[in-house]
Amino acid sequence: MTTPTPQASLGLFSRRNLLRGGIGSAALLALGGVGLGLQSTRLGAAPAEALLVLTPEEHAILAAIARRVCPSPGPDVPGADAVGVGLLADRLLSHADPGTAVDVKSVLALFENGLVGALFGERVRPFTQLAPEAQDAVLLAWRDSSVALRRTVFRALSTMVTALYYGHPSVWPGIGYPGPPDPVAFRAAYAAQVVDLASLRAPGAEDA
Repeated sequence: MTTPTPQASLGLFSRRNLLRGGIGSAALLALGGVGLGLQSTRLGAAPAEALLVLTPEEHAILAAIARRVCPSPGPDVPGADAVGVGLLADRLLSHADPGTAVDVKSVLALFENGLVGALFGERVRPFTQLAPEAQDAVLLAWRDSSVALRRTVFRALSTMVTALYYGHPSVWPGIGYPGPPDPVAFRAAYAAQVVDLASLRAPGAEDA
């Protein structure tokens, strides 16, 4: 199974997709927004550039998730912080429709929320305030949860940060990926198999 592109991963955050989690999904999403204001998010390092869509808190949540989901796979490969996954997500959302940005923000609020964590006997502090090992445990709990909405949230967040991380050119050399093929070189390599569509048109077809 291939990893979706960053653009395609945004579809996982749609309100319709999230509410497939069944009865209580809407209430849980609403609870995420309420509880987030009760405890502060640990901001960490500021992004390298000004944010366009995400708040500093939302950027910090995404960066913390990416740090655990996409650790550096080798000594010569940059980690999620070096790649700037949080900032990449902000730029991705700046090109998406406003409704998608709202959905992503709702999911981040839900995931960060210590009150939601307490509801499931998981934690009482925001995700960003936890130690790395505790963050790993939270991610696994959401991945393996019996609650469909929590599994959906994990899939949406992990898919987006993974697509952004492995889609960054700075990661490719260290994992042995040569990068996408050059269209000009690809066409030249397969010149004998390329069909000239113009030659297949019937005379005068362009005037029909």
